[in-house]
Amino acid sequence: MKITYQTPDEVEAVFYEAFGFCDAEVMAALWADGDVVCVHPGSGAVVGHTEVSRSWAHIFANAQRPQIRFKVAKRSHSTELAVHIVTEEIYSGDELAAVVLATNVYQKFASGWLMVEHHASLVQSGRKRETLQ
Repeated sequence: MKITYQTPDEVEAVFYEAFGFCDAEVMAALWADGDVVCVHPGSGAVVGHTEVSRSWAHIFANAQRPQIRFKVAKRSHSTELAVHIVTEEIYSGDELAAVVLATNVYQKFASGWLMVEHHASLVQSGRKRETLQ
């Protein structure tokens, strides 16, 4: 059964929670079926629900649970589509390991909102925890 949400913000909160807990099952349930697209930092486009879910499962299988803080820098919404520009800070202990700029796209379906695109690009690394409040 596909999990659906009433707002794009709900999907986004669960997306980052699943990311932080390395939960591939929850991550897969957040994505719409069909030609969804995910671009992980430094990689090409992964297209299709099965392939996107597999890519996250592969990342999570080889990862320690990251500490992730995210902040939405810009939101653009219509009745059926939402685009969020997000800054992701990924920590290892108190050390800021990476800053990623992501574009998250959500679409409204009859049953609710789901993720259809995530494009993430590495910005910088190596600063102490301090930037997001």
